[in-house]
Amino acid sequence: MPALLLLTGPSAGRRYEVLTEATIGRSPSCEIPLEDDQVSRRHAMITFHEGQAWLRDLRSRNGTLVNGERVSGEVALQPGDQVRVGTTTALFEPPAVTLVGGGPASPGHVPIEEVLPHVGTAAAMYSAGTALLGATSEAMVLRRLADEVAHALNADRTAALLGSSAGLLTASVVGAEALTVPRAMAQAALERKELVQGEDEMCAPLVASGGMPFGVLYVTRADPSFSAGEGQLLAALGRLGGEAYTAVRSRAEAEAPVLAPEGASRPMRAVLDAAKRAAASAAPVVVHGEAGTGKTLLARHVHARSPRALGPVVTVDCRLPKEAVEEALFGRASAPGQPPVSSALLRADGGSLLLQHVEALPRPTAERLARLLARRSAPARQGGEEPVDVRVMATAPAPLPLLATRGDVEASLARGLAGFELEVPPLRERRADVLTLLEAFTTRAARRLRKEPPMLGPEARRLLVDYAWPQNVRELELVGERLGLLYGGSRVGALHLPPEIQEGGAASGPQTLQERVARLERDAIAEALREAGGKKVRAAALLGISRPTLDKKIEEYGISIERGRRG
Repeated sequence: MPALLLLTGPSAGRRYEVLTEATIGRSPSCEIPLEDDQVSRRHAMITFHEGQAWLRDLRSRNGTLVNGERVSGEVALQPGDQVRVGTTTALFEPPAVTLVGGGPASPGHVPIEEVLPHVGTAAAMYSAGTALLGATSEAMVLRRLADEVAHALNADRTAALLGSSAGLLTASVVGAEALTVPRAMAQAALERKELVQGEDEMCAPLVASGGMPFGVLYVTRADPSFSAGEGQLLAALGRLGGEAYTAVRSRAEAEAPVLAPEGASRPMRAVLDAAKRAAASAAPVVVHGEAGTGKTLLARHVHARSPRALGPVVTVDCRLPKEAVEEALFGRASAPGQPPVSSALLRADGGSLLLQHVEALPRPTAERLARLLARRSAPARQGGEEPVDVRVMATAPAPLPLLATRGDVEASLARGLAGFELEVPPLRERRADVLTLLEAFTTRAARRLRKEPPMLGPEARRLLVDYAWPQNVRELELVGERLGLLYGGSRVGALHLPPEIQEGGAASGPQTLQERVARLERDAIAEALREAGGKKVRAAALLGISRPTLDKKIEEYGISIERGRRG
């Protein structure tokens, strides 16, 4: 299928397929939108007539160029043509046509491994390109870049450093604990994009297209002195590393932001305090609780507030079929028609690996994973293993020691996951959070329709707090989405709620003694507040309790106070 591959500019690396016609421009309504200040809102258009692609300029401010020549009127696009709009250059690709014939073989058959370069500058660039393309995190890019530079230049010490001329942050060092870069060399590389070369040290900017350097590559070698060709190689590796770092960072920024667990009830505050302590540690974390309580959300919250927050968080659902789980965890070699798949452990290097429903992991898979975790290594794409720095988190329906005792989690994996145990309480045990969470869900849904969130009547609020929520926060979210979409900007009464909530949760199953006592206590407090017209001091006297105790109970049960006169 014909497509435009963006080679330079703010959106470099993206590929847009063109079906019948496509408009290029800065407007989000264009089929090929470009975040480029030098591009007009509707800059150019590609159309097709009888299989031929044509490009015309739409009276843009800066014009459109094809192969360096300004377009006047309409021009036919040929395979390999370069289209330039603003600071963006794109390559026009024709439909892919592959012919597999049965004719005589052409001469000169050579195994690919013999053709690839093994020595010299070409081999160094090939090795670095392969290593950087396989990097899955910013930390991995910098570590591999430092390793490749050290190998290519036979350097004594190498460093990839981030920062400005005011201060450099050591990101990865080979051959030493740390390195100090001379200020003059750092300034030349960072502020003027210059390669600085001496007899025993060199410094090159770490830079991507379209911007200023954001770091430096620094190397030292006692003997022999660096040659001019080695300086060119270091500069090329600095550019290659800059592009790889930017690409990985862009992918990470495109991921959905991590939402923070909400709730001000005492049980939820205790969980968030425990999560804060877990975030400050490097130990494994197991989050357990009933279905729908938000275990994955809490685990991602721990990662986002840990020192690994800038690293990736890679999630593997252990309920998937065995073959899919093994492929996700350990990767897969390439096969005809199938590109290789990197191991989740490798992709999580420098970050966290989250195992959802760890109790569903097959025993042989769990044993292999436990061995890799013990060795702190991951299956490498080229075969064998390579060291990784990964924090493991898991979600489960019950505490890990209990699951291990029952045989639901393999013993060696349970030992490897021993660390913090965080229990997310069910929603029925933190009713004070129901209305807070519901407001967030209804507001989010109503905003999609550009409406105000619905307003809950007192009876609706009471029914929502009293309902047992057997599916926990997941069920509450669905109810909130429904109310926000259907009744945005309107008042919601009891009759607008789902039937099971109107019935007071009768269909949710028998209640425990503790739940029955809590319900009686909530009803008594609500009745006393109504009798007292919303005055807490009088309600506390009617109940025979202190005002502070009443305040705690009101918060715990999420009781709303309707002020007014007695009827």
